[in-house]
Parts: sequence; C-alpha cells; structure tokens
Amino acid sequence: MFGNAAAPWHGSRRTRLARSPTVNPQPMNDRIRELDVFLRVTEETSFSAAARSLDCDPSTVSKLIQRLEDRLQVRLFHRTSRVLKLTREGQQFLESAHRVMDALEEAENGLTQSRAVASGVLRINSPLLIAQHQLSPLVPEFLEKHPGMRVEFILTGTPIDLFENQIDISFQSGNIPDSSMVARRIATTRWTLCAAPRYLAKAGVPRTVEDLRAHNCLNFLAGSFRSTWPMQVRGDAAAIEVKGNIGSNSAELLRSFAGEGMGIARLSELLVGADLASGRLVRVLEAFQHEAEEPLFVVYPSKRNLSLRVRAFLDFLNDKFKAGWTGL
Repeated sequence: MFGNAAAPWHGSRRTRLARSPTVNPQPMNDRIRELDVFLRVTEETSFSAAARSLDCDPSTVSKLIQRLEDRLQVRLFHRTSRVLKLTREGQQFLESAHRVMDALEEAENGLTQSRAVASGVLRINSPLLIAQHQLSPLVPEFLEKHPGMRVEFILTGTPIDLFENQIDISFQSGNIPDSSMVARRIATTRWTLCAAPRYLAKAGVPRTVEDLRAHNCLNFLAGSFRSTWPMQVRGDAAAIEVKGNIGSNSAELLRSFAGEGMGIARLSELLVGADLASGRLVRVLEAFQHEAEEPLFVVYPSKRNLSLRVRAFLDFLNDKFKAGWTGL
C-alpha cells in the first residue's frame, strides 16, 4: 500500500515493539484492535458514531482508546462536549496507524488481489499544474499496465467534496482540514523566485530584496500574495511590495512569460522544476526565501474496502517512490 516508501524495513515489527522500553507488552491482536478503533474514531469524528460503525457499545470504544493512550503515555484526542479533535501527538500517530493497518490489509488481500484485474473509471481530482506536470507523464505507463481502466481528471484550484463529486483520489497541497480523509504525504515543494538568464543579463541580478522594487515582477493574481511577496529580511519575515507590467491568475502563463525573459516570477517548484534543471529559468534571491516547504498529499475517502482500481493506482505511485522516482 501507499505509504510504505518512507524507510527500509529492518527486522520484525512484532520483535521491535516487544523489545521497546517505552511500550508495555500486550498481545498483538489487542493492539491491532486498538488501532482499528482509533482509526474508526478519527473517521467518524465521535466515539458514539464509531461504536455504531463497529457494532459495539460506546463504552467499549472509550475503554480501548483510553487503554491505547495509557500504553502510549500520550493524549490522542482533545475531548469536549461538542468537539473531538486529534492532538498533535494524535495526528502524528494517525499516520503511523494508517501504515500499520494498510500493511496488514495488504498482507491479507495480497493473494486475492494479485489474481484480480483492475478495471473501470478512476476519477482523479487535482490542480492543473500538478496534473499537467507531474501526473500526465505517469498516466500512459499506468494505463499500459492496466488496459481495462480509464482515467478521468477533474481539475480544480481548491479542494472539493470527494463524495459529492464521486472522486476516487485527490492531490492536494498545504494543510488537509478534513481528518475523515486518508491523506498520504508524497512530496514537498516550495515557492521560489526565478527568472530567465536573458532577463537577468539585461536587467541585472537582484542582490537584496529591496532590489526587487527596481525589477519587473510577474504577479500571480490568486491567493494571499497579489502585490507582495513574503521574504526573509535580516532574519525576520517581511512582505515586500512588488510591481510589474504582467499579472495573471494562471501560474502556467506566468511560467511562460518568465521563460520568455519578461521578468521575475514567484512560482511553485512543482511547476518550474524542469525549467530550473534545464537552465531555462534560474533561482534568484534564494537566501532570502521565507516560506517553509509545502507538502503535497494524495487524499482518498477511506482505506477500508478500497476498490481495486484505486489500490492499483496507489500501488503504482508507491512503486515509483520505492524506485527513487523524482518526478515530484
């Protein structure tokens, strides 16, 4: 399953857990039961709803979560009369719990699924730039491996309701607000300032953020930074006002203008990675970049009862990362 590409496997997980000085010995089936209940609570966002889904009493769910928290010696949920939210430790544990249960489910279903054939329509939601620059090179190979499948792309600039729009898989960047979804981080990116060498040869290379005011800056007319760019000035965050004779809500169009030597653009490395590698564009003021890396997630409604077509695509992505694929 997707998510196993993080680190090599060394030895038995059962042995490693049993020997850990911070984890009390407990039968593996009990620990798996706790993980299953924990994941169901995060999906249903309440103990009572999780209990109904699992066909058990709410007290049983509460007891198992309490036992899990006692064993881990952390609080996994913030509990109030109205809201049940994951703590920071709970969010961290959620990713690990998904990986464990995914691996177990893969082991149980591996033989059956290896004999089945993925078919049907796979509906993928994604921003345009991710679909065009990262996913489109993969689709021909995927369809060659699975000739009975068809892929439909639904492109949006913001996340949409996966259930309402019958989406199988969504690619999203930044924070994922809906904890009921399964989200796997598959890459990170950042925004970078870049320009064509011929523009810099003509206009000069900016050495400080103040130099940007004398340059033609290509503005992305979407999001929070339409006329200011977040930068680092003497160790502090600063919003630098920029101006230029071209603006657009299309990052792809700004990439094209930057490549034609029209000015400096602030764009995602997902979009300009190939241009930077080829030298068509070069980074400027890299030491003054402020924003942290932005994660890219693959998101899907639930790990339970995944259709074979969804699992086939997730496994395909997983294989790419295991092979050291650097397309993202």
